[in-house]
Amino acid sequence: CSLALSPDGIVLLEVKTGLNDSQNFLSNWVETDETPCHWTGISCSQQDQRVISVNLPHMQLGGIISPNICRLDKLQRLALHQNGLHGYIPNEISQCSELRALYLKANYMQGGIPSTLGNLSMLTILDLSSNAIRGAIPSSLGRLTRLVYL
Repeated sequence: CSLALSPDGIVLLEVKTGLNDSQNFLSNWVETDETPCHWTGISCSQQDQRVISVNLPHMQLGGIISPNICRLDKLQRLALHQNGLHGYIPNEISQCSELRALYLKANYMQGGIPSTLGNLSMLTILDLSSNAIRGAIPSSLGRLTRLVYL
């Protein structure tokens, strides 16, 4: 039995460094654990204990979305809505090939919608509303044939 934190846990700690957790909601995200599966907002698959969901809405989180988030290569749900996140939606989000739901509603995200979001072929839900996002909706989003909510 290993006493080291899993690779998914290491990625999450890197993601946490870009966040301002003023309310200490993520205080149980610690490197001394073997797995992040019991951490606040984290869900893992039963089979292999890989992170499949990061669910952190309404937590008054500030900061940015780390471009490393998709190193969680089994991630299916990323829910960061109604926080204080700013900056741009990272182009690297397109590397979350298993992503089915992306909730970034009601933050302070700016810039445009990355055209690379059109590569998320599994995506069924995309909510970017109530942000400071500008510009046209990329035509590449037309490739999201499973999308049921935009």
